[in-house]
Amino acid sequence: MRLALLAIPAVRSALELELGRTIEYHVTLPSTQDRARELEASGSRRLVVVAEEQTAGRGTHGRSWRAPARTSLLASWLFRPAPAEPALFALLAGVAVARALDGLGVTGARLKWPNDVEVARKKVAGALAHATSDGEGGSLVLGIGVNVRQRRDDFPPDLRESATSLALAGHTVDRLMLLVRITRELDRVVDRSERRAALDEWRGRATLLGQRVEVLHDGRPAARGIARDIADDGALIVGDERIAAGEVRLL
Repeated sequence: MRLALLAIPAVRSALELELGRTIEYHVTLPSTQDRARELEASGSRRLVVVAEEQTAGRGTHGRSWRAPARTSLLASWLFRPAPAEPALFALLAGVAVARALDGLGVTGARLKWPNDVEVARKKVAGALAHATSDGEGGSLVLGIGVNVRQRRDDFPPDLRESATSLALAGHTVDRLMLLVRITRELDRVVDRSERRAALDEWRGRATLLGQRVEVLHDGRPAARGIARDIADDGALIVGDERIAAGEVRLL
C-alpha cells in the first residue's frame, strides 16, 4: 500500500507538481480535517493533508471515524476560494469518489444522501465539509475517508452489517493511486461548468430517489415521504419538503 511513499520528499514533490497542491503527510494525526483547518486559518491555499491513521477522526453528526493504521485513505483537501456551499460540495465529493473508484476497476458505486458512498450496498466512504467566510470568497475544507483494506473484524460490531471495505468487496486498490484519482475528480466537480453533469450523475447513482424514506433530525423523525429529487444546492426533496440536513432511512 504505497501511500507511505509520500514520506519521501522527492516523491511528494513530484506528486505536488502533478496535482498542483501542497501535500502534508503524517504517519498518525488526530484528524486530517482539524489539521487542514489549522492550515486554512494560517492562510494556506490548495493543499491536501494525508494520514495513515487518525486518533480522533470524525464523520457526520459528530460520530467518530476509526480504522486500523494503513487500512484507509484519510485525507482533507483545502479549497480557496470556496467552490460551493459545504452541503453541496460534500454531495459532489461522492461523485468524485465514485468516479475515482470506476477508474480503478471498482465499478457501480452508489451514493446515499447526503455524503455516503456505497459498494455492494454497504458504506465504503464518506465526506465531511467545513467552510469559512472572508472578503476573498472564503475557503472550504473537505475531508474524505475511504475504507480500503479493512477486514470485517476491524469494524465495530454495530457497523459490520452496514460498512465494508474495498478489500471485503473483492477489490485490491492502491491508496496512493486512489488519492491521485480523487484529487483529479474533485477538481472536475469544482468546475461550475461541470456541476450540472455531476448532479445528474449523483441522481443516476442515488440509492434513495424514488423510495419511501424517513428523515431523522437529532434522532427524531422529521419527515416521511417519497425522496423525489435533490435541489441544485444539494438539499433532498422528500414529498413537498426540502431537507437540508439529517439522516435518511428507507421505510
